[in-house]
Amino acid sequence: MFLVPLLVIILIVWVIVYFLRAASPNTATNTAFNHTVPSSSSNKPLDILKERYAKGEMSEEEYLRVKRNLE
Repeated sequence: MFLVPLLVIILIVWVIVYFLRAASPNTATNTAFNHTVPSSSSNKPLDILKERYAKGEMSEEEYLRVKRNLE
């Protein structure tokens, strides 16, 4: 009889810890809701540039000019 309440308490604590870790921003172990690890800050501008070019928000000439400036 003592084992069931103990297991329930352990389960509740585990769930709370799991969701607190999942809700904390900028952690490499944040895998509960987001399965990607944030990229390094040095590549972020190039990644944004590539996304904008892929979406058609800029021409090839503008993409190449900005890429040269970032590198």
